[in-house]
Amino acid sequence: MVTRIFAVFQYVTFDIGPDPDQIRDAFVVMDIWQGELPAMGPKSYGFGLAGFHIPPLYYYLVFPFTLLGQAPVFLAFPNALFSFLAIPLFIYLTYRLLTGVHFSKRLFLSGLSGFWYSLLFADIFISNFQWNPSAMPFFLMLFTLIYAIQCQHLSAWKVQIPAWTASGVVLAILVSLHTSALFVMPVVYMITALAFMGKVFKGMGANLRLALPGLGLLAAAIALAPYWIGELQSSFSNTRSIVRTILTVSGSDEDRSLAIALGEKGINFLLHYLNSVRQVYFWNTSVAAAVILALAITMISSVAFLKFRGDQDIWLVWLATWGLLLLAASNLDPGQTAAYYRSLILMTPIVITAITLAYADFQGSRAIYYHSAIAVFIALSCWQNLSHDAQFMAAKYGPKRLMNTREVAQVIAHLPEGARLCSPRIARNRSEHNQYRYIDTYVTRQGIAAVSNCQAGDYVIHPKRIIHLAGNYLDYPDYQTADFADTGPKVQPELWPTFEIRDNQPIARPATLFLELQTATVYVLS
Repeated sequence: MVTRIFAVFQYVTFDIGPDPDQIRDAFVVMDIWQGELPAMGPKSYGFGLAGFHIPPLYYYLVFPFTLLGQAPVFLAFPNALFSFLAIPLFIYLTYRLLTGVHFSKRLFLSGLSGFWYSLLFADIFISNFQWNPSAMPFFLMLFTLIYAIQCQHLSAWKVQIPAWTASGVVLAILVSLHTSALFVMPVVYMITALAFMGKVFKGMGANLRLALPGLGLLAAAIALAPYWIGELQSSFSNTRSIVRTILTVSGSDEDRSLAIALGEKGINFLLHYLNSVRQVYFWNTSVAAAVILALAITMISSVAFLKFRGDQDIWLVWLATWGLLLLAASNLDPGQTAAYYRSLILMTPIVITAITLAYADFQGSRAIYYHSAIAVFIALSCWQNLSHDAQFMAAKYGPKRLMNTREVAQVIAHLPEGARLCSPRIARNRSEHNQYRYIDTYVTRQGIAAVSNCQAGDYVIHPKRIIHLAGNYLDYPDYQTADFADTGPKVQPELWPTFEIRDNQPIARPATLFLELQTATVYVLS
């Protein structure tokens, strides 16, 4: 509750990174109030490819929350809410997964899994974003729960019709959240649909229930109506681009022998799984850490897959999703892939560990050593994540906290109407989509001009501290240039979003003090 629901209102990450994705999407959502209904979602850069847009349902998912207010935080709030709701949902699904286990052990392991998941820094950080990939874990869990209900009530039409309708809508939302879900979840849906039809045919023979997956596809198609309307107007150009991308990825190994291609994909498949643990659970890229984690994950995973005797329906959804995601990701360099590309497998190590602890049947001293090793594994992971969580919360609430969007609005409200507020980094793709323009358009309404070419008489918001994050685009203190944060060899792309807070350098340009806050100083350039 604290790290998601409360913390998002100290919104310090609205304008970070190389591109103003959050600000661009915020304008798109607010334009819905003017009747401009988006037909396309954000442009995809997933899997090393670009050239198409994902569907737009993320914008429509966020839009109702703007009824609470137009400040940037209300567009980030849905992701914080979905991230929070994912925790009890994950606990419940883990409890259902561990069938045949003694009640007290089952309850303890599901609670431990939820506690561990709640500490994951990667999830906490992006849940404080207004960003489309953030909600993927919640909707994957929701999709899983719906399928489990469908399989539990095979003969109940009053359950099946709303369940398959909901499943189709959730599928439509998932494919609108990220390229990874767009490529993976339709196939997962088809796998679960075939498994469901097999259950129906085995138990009842041929009947109308075999058509229920078609109802889900119809619901998904209707939910994606804004996308299809846009595609009809453009002769399905975006859909054709998606198909070309899939064919390009599928045929990318034609110039190599089948054995070499399969070998590389197999290695990348395993490395992506290992790196998801290093990125999200241990935040370490050293060779020693990789060896230790590889041994630990092999020890835990092998037992889990061999001994699993739990709920087959939940296991099918998760296993299909994990396998397909890792197979798709095998086309990427495992060492240069940020954690959010693997959001669909975020909880995999936790689930595998819970299964191992539930079903491993070691006895005597062997059981003591095995369970002690796993306990150390969990404790170290929780500690690593807690250290990053604490740093992130300090960036919001500590004595050296970052400037938040509410304080930016406070500064703009103090500026004269029509004032020029300058920042070199709002050139290029931030010339239109920058936080100052958004906040003034929808919150302060001072009619300020946000410019990149700083001149005498312009106002400058000079933060006292900056977030030093891989890819962050920052102003130099001379207010003539901006550049990307140089994080050095320690912080590689695969460790995103680890960061540190640094004191900003003093302004290096003649200026007069106009206003001072706890987190920033406002100057008028001389």
